[in-house]
Parts: sequence; C-alpha cells; structure tokens
Amino acid sequence: MVLFLVLFIWNIVLSVKFNGLKKRFRRIAGGTSKENLEQILERLFDRMDKLTVSNDDTNSELARMRQSIKERKGHLGVVRFQAFQNEGSDLSFSIALLDDESNGVVLTSIFGRSESRMYAKPIQHGTSPYDLSEEEKEAIRAALKNGLKNE
Repeated sequence: MVLFLVLFIWNIVLSVKFNGLKKRFRRIAGGTSKENLEQILERLFDRMDKLTVSNDDTNSELARMRQSIKERKGHLGVVRFQAFQNEGSDLSFSIALLDDESNGVVLTSIFGRSESRMYAKPIQHGTSPYDLSEEEKEAIRAALKNGLKNE
C-alpha cells in the first residue's frame, strides 16, 4: 500500500513537470508545424555560419590594418642647425621619418647664401648604409624618442 502511494505521488510530480515542458514547447514553437520549426532552425544555423565567416573576414582585415598602421612613418624627429659658421641662423635642418621598426628616411637640407641642397638617406633598423651626420643621427634619436606609438 505504501509503495502504491509513493508511486502515485511520483506519477503526479512527473505529470506536473511534463505539463510544464509541454507549455514551454508550445510557447517556443508558437503554433508552427514540425517542418516550419526545422526550417527556422536551419535558417538560424545558416546565419550562424555566415556570421562566423564574416567574423573571420573582419579579424583578418583588422590584422591587415594593424600591420599597415605599424608600417606608417609615425615617428618624426626634427633638428635645425647652422651649417656654416659665418652664415645667418639655423636655416639648415634634418628630418627623420620612421615607422615602428625604425625604418624610413632622413632628409637633410643644407642652406647656404648662394645655394641650398637637400639629401635623402634610407634608414633600416635605425641605421643607414650611407654616412650620417651628427644632426641626422640626432634627428633619428629624436624620432625614436618622441615618435607616435601606433599600438
């Protein structure tokens, strides 16, 4: 008799839980047929696949843009100097334009009374295959010290 009573109570508990599950399923299905629910789920999975591909494309484009930013000449150093002792003021200058890997160019303009000259020297990893003047070296140091960080 006790066993029968326990089984009867257990049956009532299971019936209440089952009815709750049926109500939740009806609310989710919203009166759709089985085929419609499958179609809805298929469309959702297709959208998830497309979003995954789009996310991968976005991540690769972001990586490309980050690399492009690193290669920009964001470090700038300027040094003005008087090229000749007996001439005017500091109208000569050296400008270093470098990227995050210390690659770029240093431009030097030598101003004189009768003529001016401009020189460009490539910079690879902070050095040049050409001899650098003290002003050019100072411009490179200033660019590395005061440059913009693109990270």
